[in-house]
Amino acid sequence: MSKIAVWFEHERVLYFFAFTASILLSFWLGYRETVINPDGICYLLSAQMVGVATLTDVMHLCPQSQWPFYSILIHVFVQISHLSYMAAAYLLDGFFSLVSIVTFILIVKELGGSRRVLWLAAFVILLNHQLNSVREYIIRDHGFWAFYLVSIFFMLRYFRKPKWVVAIIWNASLLLATLFRIEGAIFLFVMPFLSWFYFRYPKRTRAKFFFALNLPTIFVCVIIAIWFLVHPQQTVAKLGRISEIINQLQHGLSMLSYRYQTSKMALAQYVLTPDSMGDAGEVLFLVWISWYVLNVMGTLSAIYAILVIYAWWHKIASFSSRVIYGYLGVNVIVTLGFLAERLFLSKRYLIALTLVLMLWVPFALDDLIKKWQNKRHAIALAMAVFFIFISSLGGMIDFGYSKSYIHDAGDWIAKNIPANAALYANDFQLMFYSQHFGNRIFEKLPRYVQINTIAHDQWKQYDYLALRVGKREVGDMDAVLQEINLIPIQVFSNKRGDRVAIYKVGS
Repeated sequence: MSKIAVWFEHERVLYFFAFTASILLSFWLGYRETVINPDGICYLLSAQMVGVATLTDVMHLCPQSQWPFYSILIHVFVQISHLSYMAAAYLLDGFFSLVSIVTFILIVKELGGSRRVLWLAAFVILLNHQLNSVREYIIRDHGFWAFYLVSIFFMLRYFRKPKWVVAIIWNASLLLATLFRIEGAIFLFVMPFLSWFYFRYPKRTRAKFFFALNLPTIFVCVIIAIWFLVHPQQTVAKLGRISEIINQLQHGLSMLSYRYQTSKMALAQYVLTPDSMGDAGEVLFLVWISWYVLNVMGTLSAIYAILVIYAWWHKIASFSSRVIYGYLGVNVIVTLGFLAERLFLSKRYLIALTLVLMLWVPFALDDLIKKWQNKRHAIALAMAVFFIFISSLGGMIDFGYSKSYIHDAGDWIAKNIPANAALYANDFQLMFYSQHFGNRIFEKLPRYVQINTIAHDQWKQYDYLALRVGKREVGDMDAVLQEINLIPIQVFSNKRGDRVAIYKVGS
């Protein structure tokens, strides 16, 4: 065996590689990002409010800050590190991504993965298109995914070798995940019920498992109950989005039924013919399921989805874990219910589900490697590697048109337009970089993004106009531009022709 092969046999080398690759990916993708994502603007501005405003004010600044732990964490890290708020957020998110990468590999090891399968697991998660495409986003989901995966690892370990300390760490990891996204509470309350399905243990032992997994949650609930007793004037609304879960438990089924009935009526009335109106319910159900499956496959990527199906079809993975299927089941119920109730589902909401589905991918690739001497399997392996690589490029390389012109325009406004000047800007990110609106940005945003706000000579009340105009902009925007009929004092654009035109009114 060569020295290189022996070197790769060391597991420490694997984790060093995953550690280094994750850091480099986070650095590259963060450096490549030219404008902060809209949610990130909310988190950064709310983090700046922490310490100078009440927690209630922070939570009411913008929609994302209603669950304030992430904003508080950014603020605390800034105070410790003396970094800028943006740099602190990127470093925190990079750390959480690193935890997710390493924990994913550890989960595969816990499921019986060999050394080669662990290397494959590292490549599978590092090259995942969707996960990399959101690395540069300043979002609290990074923290949720990290502690969510940690909870899977410790629950697997607990049911393999039950220990109180492992149960407490599992519970603590999901409590931390819940601080980032409220969905963590659902896993926290539901997953301990798996204890009752380990039938090889007597009922008394299963009851002990259930109590151990719930112990920190019970303690937290008691503390909250005592707080409400001491402060009877307070309401559940003071706990932020916890009231949403309570409302969902109380009215979720009725809301789902209402959405189903209204959607079915609309489908029968406006889409189907009189002959097919009676099948509206079945058609709607098939639309929901198809919509959901396509969203999951799109988030997972087509090649990973094929490899998961291959692993299931050939029963390749040796693990048949109630824990894994439990997490899958909760994810499906939560996300499918959200789609049915809201008729909307962001790919970001499905990443927690796809992280579990991806556990089968390294085992499928390992099976193809074992059978590579068979011509058919060799071709399948080569195609899988090729498409994984091609799919990963979209997450690591930006093939679209640059948005740096928005940043450049905002910086120019910040340096050249007086702070007391009346400025109108029709784009959220442009408003942020202009440093002209402060926390009023969320108050003005709903009105400012409507271009009709400055139609019919209303633009004359402002000293400056900063208009983001797409190359294909038509309709109301075109009409307003013709009405203004001014020569811009500065124009910033990209290669496609999207631009920000800055006008001085009365010039």
